[in-house]
Amino acid sequence: MKVIHIVHGKANPASANGISRVVYYLNKYEKLAGIDSQIWAIVDGQNKHSSYKRDEFVTVECFPRVKPWGGHDIIKRLEVEKESIDIVHFHLIWFYDKNIIMDALHRFGIRSVITTHGTYSNPHAFTGKRKIARWLFELKYLNMADECHILTREEGTGLRKYGYTGKSFVAYNGYEPGDMPSAERANPDFFKDYPFHNKKILTMISVLRSDKNIDLIIRSISMLPDNRKKNLAFVLIGPDNKGNAARFEALAKELGVSDNFYWIGPLYKDDKYNAMLSSDGYIMASDSEGFSMSIIDAMACGMPMILTAGCNMKYLSNEPFYLMCEPYAQDISRSIEYFLNKPDEMKMLGTNARLVCEKELHWSSIVENMIKNYKRIAGTPQKL
Repeated sequence: MKVIHIVHGKANPASANGISRVVYYLNKYEKLAGIDSQIWAIVDGQNKHSSYKRDEFVTVECFPRVKPWGGHDIIKRLEVEKESIDIVHFHLIWFYDKNIIMDALHRFGIRSVITTHGTYSNPHAFTGKRKIARWLFELKYLNMADECHILTREEGTGLRKYGYTGKSFVAYNGYEPGDMPSAERANPDFFKDYPFHNKKILTMISVLRSDKNIDLIIRSISMLPDNRKKNLAFVLIGPDNKGNAARFEALAKELGVSDNFYWIGPLYKDDKYNAMLSSDGYIMASDSEGFSMSIIDAMACGMPMILTAGCNMKYLSNEPFYLMCEPYAQDISRSIEYFLNKPDEMKMLGTNARLVCEKELHWSSIVENMIKNYKRIAGTPQKL
């Protein structure tokens, strides 16, 4: 079986882009399972096709961006290889390139799957330019696919609201044990030189986008009793976005919780995991997530977690492995206070989270499910 993953950029698993990390590991583990899995990327500034060897497992075939009037190198390659390709698997959101490629696939008789990566379930999918894109070309793209791959069952509801009427299947994002630092590299005292190292540390790892509701976490901390608030540090790890770091710092100052809020910028590889291993818990307050890679990282580190319902973890396991709350400040505050008051229960949640991660989310089992669905779709008539 031959599967082509189409993505924007060179699928760097260490980047802040979760889609790149997912595509990298799908490709790696599909190859290990005996599938002819390839990554074909549209790359900004690329003038002609070239191959980029990322490592011993993954090579990315790089092509120019696709325009209506040119840059059709990737389409020409698809046409040449159309008889050998079973599935083209899209990981492109918003880019119009994908619509041009999808039209070509229908001409060539190649089946397609789209991973929506939680994008269309997010409230921002209905705002600004995205709202116009939905009407002009995004829904058409979705409905041309043979099926959509959704990361959680909840995401299917979001797709229905967006207007998608086709079939879908569920396959989670996965966990790679090799990403974790070895015993020699692990450092559970990563924060020893930071001013908050003696406090209870709640960590969040994310790009500082407004839809992550970081402001709600800051407000929720301001609502805590003083005796709880003084011993708590909310440590935000990730790159700034549109000047939001300054906005969050100003909000913390306005609410009198500057000593509780610390933005330390992005961390990668061992530093990221060591920061998690040095924290007491993980928090995420989004209205909507796909299947967050940072939550998977927190689970792998055995962290007790406070997650809003929109983080879409409800169907993953029957075992309790996180505290669930709603995305408004008072309810988040109640959960933080519960977290602080119940250390033994939090330890149990963290242990359960690690066990659920190891049992349910290893990339080898995720890819086994993905291949099963590829074969099923390849054996059915193409969607017209």
